[in-house]
Amino acid sequence: MKKCTSCNIKYNTNEKLCPLCQNKLIGKNTEEIFPTKIRLKTNLLCKILLFITFATSILCGFIELCISNKLKYSLFVIGGLATNLVVINNIIKNRHNILRFIGKTGIMFIIIALIWYFITKSMIITNYIIPSICIFELLFNLITFIILRNNYIINYLSLILINMFILIVPILLIIFKCTTFNLISYISFAFALILLIGLFIFYLDEIIEELKKLFNL
Repeated sequence: MKKCTSCNIKYNTNEKLCPLCQNKLIGKNTEEIFPTKIRLKTNLLCKILLFITFATSILCGFIELCISNKLKYSLFVIGGLATNLVVINNIIKNRHNILRFIGKTGIMFIIIALIWYFITKSMIITNYIIPSICIFELLFNLITFIILRNNYIINYLSLILINMFILIVPILLIIFKCTTFNLISYISFAFALILLIGLFIFYLDEIIEELKKLFNL
């Protein structure tokens, strides 16, 4: 059996990393014993994310066609969503810390979009693209959390930090007058605030426990 030297727990699995702490497992396994229930839930998650990707792509294209009669910036959004979906699908199949990766990927796309805005000064990026990325990143996180929360170790502090980042970005765009259409930014802010409050209300004990472990209290 494989063993985690950090947790001092033995696992009979083909996985290379400890599902609890993500440290490298040592030793050899005899047979994989992770339940098929996890595989079924990850397949469901992939299907839901695929649906959201198609729905978002169609919505972005429709909005831009209504505004400018062109499909220019929506192609970048569609490409980003498709890339995000492929990467997430690969991570789901090979790792257990899915939420952390999804969060990092979403933040990366937001930062790229911000750099793109500073280069082009296009208000479409700040009016529609960045707030939309924030909203759908929150959707990805929420759906992943709901479907997989009973099978994976959830890092609540990471979720809180990601939500706080997504909460702040749209408001900063409005404060610094980088937008001329604020509705989607307000929706993104409200969505992030609701999820953040929900985390503290329903998972306060888990958050406190993580803080105690983090600061050795």
